[in-house]
Amino acid sequence: MMLNKKQTGLTLIEMMIAMVLGLFVTAVIITVFSTNVRSSTENLKMIRLNQELRGAMTFMVDELKRAGYSADPSNSDFMSDFDINDFDTSDDCARYSYDEDGDGIQGTDEKFGFRLNGNIVEWSKNVTSADCSAPAALTWDDLTDPALASITTLYFDITGSVNTNGSTAWTTSTALTTTTGVSVYDITITLTGTTDLPPNGADANDPRRTITETIRVRNEDPKD
Repeated sequence: MMLNKKQTGLTLIEMMIAMVLGLFVTAVIITVFSTNVRSSTENLKMIRLNQELRGAMTFMVDELKRAGYSADPSNSDFMSDFDINDFDTSDDCARYSYDEDGDGIQGTDEKFGFRLNGNIVEWSKNVTSADCSAPAALTWDDLTDPALASITTLYFDITGSVNTNGSTAWTTSTALTTTTGVSVYDITITLTGTTDLPPNGADANDPRRTITETIRVRNEDPKD
């Protein structure tokens, strides 16, 4: 009489094969999960970088469009304080003024400026020097967060705009066709920033974004 023997357990080889297969499946799952997490982190950082650049650019564009405005058309002081640092790649400062309170009289707190300080775009009131360095005790507000975006380039280009205020900083510009008695400035703003992706630290593979906008400033300040 033959007895049917039923298997009551696994052999050592079967257990080892099962463990290997289990480890393989687990490794695949972890790899896919890590890739998704890293991709999501990179996308989030890129979104924040774009938002930082766009937010700073929007503020600068809105402010510079007001340059030279005065409730008193005969007061040219506001337009006279409209100045871009130089005509080279270090044009990282823009000084401007407008009649913020609408009284037609220029106050010190109606002189504004943008500058690139380190890797941060900054803005301030009471800016009195063309290179945004004075007064020395001036308090500057950050327009960009270095934790989200490291700004590498802030460039104001006014080449092609007419010289109307007698400043030597404008003498190399080319005149635009303008209506008599109206100043026209074309300002191209270039803003470039990077964000740090893994591995941490400065890396040539870190993404870089550049946005550019051109605005036209019109004012009734008579041409020289």
